[in-house]
Amino acid sequence: MNERAFGTREVSEMLKVGDSTLRKWCIALEKEGYTFTKGVRNSRAFIKKDIVVLEDIKLLLQESGMNLESTVKVTLAKHHRENMIENDSDNGERTPLVLQENGSKISDNPSIEYLKVQEQLLERVERIERSHEERLKNIEEKLDYRNKLLLETLQEIQDTKKIIAVTKEKKWWEFWK
Repeated sequence: MNERAFGTREVSEMLKVGDSTLRKWCIALEKEGYTFTKGVRNSRAFIKKDIVVLEDIKLLLQESGMNLESTVKVTLAKHHRENMIENDSDNGERTPLVLQENGSKISDNPSIEYLKVQEQLLERVERIERSHEERLKNIEEKLDYRNKLLLETLQEIQDTKKIIAVTKEKKWWEFWK
């Protein structure tokens, strides 16, 4: 299984991202347990499956607006699920839930992980919506207060103009009357 491995610079050019961005993505993946093949001087060597994962991360970051940590979790859950499906189709005598050799259940159910990540994202979206509603309410209150002050100021200006107009109509000798 001698797959061609690519270096950081080649992959960053393929993905059209900077080297530092690619490294940041790789660090985030490694924090979640993803392992890369190591090359010369313990540097990362990227194979085809690594590039596919990185392409998915780039696509999700661009389209969804999620942060890197959430994007990595979703991408890994997706690829873990795809790998499980491929492994199940290769071994026809195994079912996704039970191994026939020892009868034990697989504890790593990717759909549960995916659902957990999805629930976390939904909670996060709800929190963001609540904070936006609070901000909007606060802004509306401030605008109402500002409008009230503006109307009071305009009324004072009009009253002052009326007083000035009345005083201009009087002759100078009638001013003290």
